[in-house]
Amino acid sequence: MNRPPILKTWRKYSRTASSADTQHAFVQTFICLPSVPDVLGYRFFCVFLCAKISFMNETVITLFGTIDRYWYNKNYLKYFLDKAKGQPVRLKVSSYGGDVAEAVAMSALMAEHGNVTVEFISFNASAATVLAFGAKSIEMHEDGMWLAHKCSLGVDIWGQLNADQLEDTIKELQNKKKSAEAIDLMIAQKYINRSGKSLKDIITLMEEERWMPAAEAKEWGFIDKIIPGTHKKPQVTNEMTDCFTALGLPLPAIDSEGKPEPEGRDKNLVSQIIDGIKGLFPTGNKTDISNSSNTVMRKEFTFINQILNSEGIEEKDGKMLLTVENLQAINDAVKTANEAKAKAENDLAVANTAKETAENSLTAVVNDLDSLSDSIKNAADNKAKVQVIRDIVAKIPGTGTDSHREANEDNKFADIATDPINSFENE
Repeated sequence: MNRPPILKTWRKYSRTASSADTQHAFVQTFICLPSVPDVLGYRFFCVFLCAKISFMNETVITLFGTIDRYWYNKNYLKYFLDKAKGQPVRLKVSSYGGDVAEAVAMSALMAEHGNVTVEFISFNASAATVLAFGAKSIEMHEDGMWLAHKCSLGVDIWGQLNADQLEDTIKELQNKKKSAEAIDLMIAQKYINRSGKSLKDIITLMEEERWMPAAEAKEWGFIDKIIPGTHKKPQVTNEMTDCFTALGLPLPAIDSEGKPEPEGRDKNLVSQIIDGIKGLFPTGNKTDISNSSNTVMRKEFTFINQILNSEGIEEKDGKMLLTVENLQAINDAVKTANEAKAKAENDLAVANTAKETAENSLTAVVNDLDSLSDSIKNAADNKAKVQVIRDIVAKIPGTGTDSHREANEDNKFADIATDPINSFENE
């Protein structure tokens, strides 16, 4: 079989290369050749070449990119682990994460292989951190960053929905929420097993969704060793910023050295484009499209938090992040409050009507009493009117007041003249 000249060159060069670094340098040069994609369908060769470099007795595998079912997956890793045939393996990882299921499977494959060291390079997050827990040892470069967060599931809702469709959508989202909670607990348990921390500490860390440097990752117990660097501060490029934003990850906080931005040809092309767009907006309304979005937990909305039964509400770029389930809970609470308000208003109206009727009846009775006598009419208040009526009744022969009866309880007929001759009961 006739091989392309570039492949023959590599075979010859690889036999004379003295180190993995030299071979890696050749690989980088090889990838940059513009004719590579046209070399008779040998596109896979360059990926294979980058993915596996043997130096001494350690097999080095690289995983630079997103973990997914199509490329960097369990089959990808299994192929190179099988090729290693029990040799020590170093997996170099630089990934923002990806498919959790693939990461868990890859972790199990590394644990099965045994002697695997994971080397974290640059920024690593999400599923990439879970993947590493199957390794015998985890190392991280001094200038690297590490991030854990809760999982996310794809949601695709668009269009106009009727009540039945909304109900089905709510049920679907509730099922997705239960799945996400189960996945979060599984991931948290792996962090607990690795670090020895409590579930509360791990869940809090995942909710914070923040980058931590290598030293802090080691303090937590997520890595075993820090690889010293050249003591240069990590640089966040525009490409990295775009990746962070696309994946919904916060931009790490790195101190700026305060160097002025270069001008002219040295200025980054992307920066020039951004500055040009900024110039289209008037002063005071400039739109900064280069800033990465940050998510914070707002806890001051106590009544809404009680309705949602949550600690707080996430805010991202000044906007509150609410799910359909959250909106349904708020809608139900507002509906219940409105119904209670309407019932209270109706009860108040009924009570006011009854009060008005009673007051009218009392006024009519008082007017009737006032018409009986000027003494009653001129009394100071209703209580005084009653007393005037008592006094008038007491003066009528054959009648008596309650106080008179109480004072002569034993003589029930005190107001009647008795016949001493026929008073047999006293004889």
